[in-house]
Amino acid sequence: MSYQQFGTFVPVLAARTLTPLPRPRGAARREALLEAALKIAAEVGADAVTHRRVAEVAGLPLASTTYWFDSKEHLLTAALELAAERDIARLQEFGADAATADADPITLAVAAILDPLDERLAGTRGSLIAAYALMLEAARRPTLQSVTRRWTDAYLDVLSRLLKRAGSSEPRSDAELLIASADGLLLEQLASGTSGDVGPRLRRLAHVLVASR
Repeated sequence: MSYQQFGTFVPVLAARTLTPLPRPRGAARREALLEAALKIAAEVGADAVTHRRVAEVAGLPLASTTYWFDSKEHLLTAALELAAERDIARLQEFGADAATADADPITLAVAAILDPLDERLAGTRGSLIAAYALMLEAARRPTLQSVTRRWTDAYLDVLSRLLKRAGSSEPRSDAELLIASADGLLLEQLASGTSGDVGPRLRRLAHVLVASR
């Protein structure tokens, strides 16, 4: 699935050049720690997310990290939940607007996946890397899996409604295939360092899926 709503990430840097974020105050500290965890996951990898490293990147004392998160698993789960909550809120708003929109439902379905890429291209690479890194971590940490399932379901709910409107007789299955294809194309671009417009390929696939049912 395409997961973009992580907040702002800087371009990928070597681990030794990570720069601390501005020091937050009060209740903003917990979110700042989670932002730091996502930043580390994007730039270095989920294995590098530790209480000490997160505190350093957030510009906060180590005690603040251990106060909020009693384990690395707790920290990773909370970071993934933050990313999911942001994107699920975006999807819910998108779905509500799309329900009354006159636009082509297939175009809307592809936009639900890819629009955030266009809005913040400079930060997208880090966001995607963090998302996929945490997804892979979920394969080894069952506590993360409920979050990824809820996130995927949010995409499936929106895409299923749009594909049904487009004429699909199996909108849930078609939505699953569309999301899986988007993931594959985006991962290939990340792995190869290439870029390109994924939208036309996804629209073509969606039209084929709808027509074949």
